[in-house]
Amino acid sequence: ESSSGYVRQEESDSIKQTLFRNTDATGYDNPEPDVVGYGHIHKAYQQSVGKAHFLFNAGSVGNPTDEATASYVVLRGVLNSAESGPFSTELIRVPYDIERAIALARDAGLPDFAAYEFELRTARYRGEMDTA
Repeated sequence: ESSSGYVRQEESDSIKQTLFRNTDATGYDNPEPDVVGYGHIHKAYQQSVGKAHFLFNAGSVGNPTDEATASYVVLRGVLNSAESGPFSTELIRVPYDIERAIALARDAGLPDFAAYEFELRTARYRGEMDTA
């Protein structure tokens, strides 16, 4: 298991392989997945894990920490097909109005506003503020 509780791109394949196990949430009656997508870490990526698995993170629509654009993933293929078939992912990056997001957060009185503003302006995690 990841030491941080989050599975990031730089984690080892052995840690990433844990994402392909069935759980109480997914149920145990189906085959384990070959493809897993998730979010929350604010850095978009897609990669093969071992020879049989594909992992992707959609990134963040409003607070990315890899580049100052919103990101999402488009999946193409046949859902729940009993037979193998074509499958693809496309990572999409789009600009968004960072200044408006900052103004809305300021006007709403967002706690720890300076850290949030740093993240939006630099696409870096707030824990890196002292090294900027």
